[in-house]
Amino acid sequence: MNPDLPPGPRVCVVIPTYNESDNVVQLIEGIRQTGITGLDILFVDDSSPDGTGESVLAISSREKWIHLLSRKEKRGIGSAYQEGIAHALANFDPEVIVEMDADLQHPPETLSDLMGAVASGADVAIASRYVPGGGVGGWGLARRVVSKGANAYAKTMLRLPVRDATSGYRAFSKAAAGRLSSAKLPATGFEFQVAALCLLKGQGKIVEVPFVFQRRIAGRSKLGLGAVLRFFFKVLVMAIFPPRLEWRKG
Repeated sequence: MNPDLPPGPRVCVVIPTYNESDNVVQLIEGIRQTGITGLDILFVDDSSPDGTGESVLAISSREKWIHLLSRKEKRGIGSAYQEGIAHALANFDPEVIVEMDADLQHPPETLSDLMGAVASGADVAIASRYVPGGGVGGWGLARRVVSKGANAYAKTMLRLPVRDATSGYRAFSKAAAGRLSSAKLPATGFEFQVAALCLLKGQGKIVEVPFVFQRRIAGRSKLGLGAVLRFFFKVLVMAIFPPRLEWRKG
């Protein structure tokens, strides 16, 4: 927890990283400037060859509210989120867990809106590009078509009650995070976002708050053609075999 801020509801922001050394310092500073109290940040790094993990570790030696969970190999963003959420619940006892990207496309000022939605009774609060007040910045036509198509496909196939099912910026109540961290999910990549909603729909209140998705400034996008094809295949699998609250052993 940030020692420079007065105590408040405990919140942990889980941020997967792979080759994001150009962004972590700016992201931490952006979150600090929100003034949110009771905050921990957990970076889940898959042994980034650019030294992202080492950078976070150096910062954590000075900033006790910054933490690193280092994994030996690249195992996918969905796997990182699920393992990071479980680690946060076990070690920091947060009341709210937020998942957020490290690429500076998720504005830190939206954190308070997500946390407020959970505090008001939501089990899942999604930062949404596709509700009034939301949007995207700096996207070309192809990226817009892929995003809209993926959302329409996932919502139709999995009957998801949201407009932005693929957003990776969202907050969970402690109860919802516990269900998510312990469940068996057929999703280790970007399809994790829709798998989580498929699992949690009907388990509590899901709301959307508007935000504007920013243009990436540094680093490289991980969303290539292979990831897109995998997403569409995994959604089809989930439509046939829906994720369930089947608890993992161990």
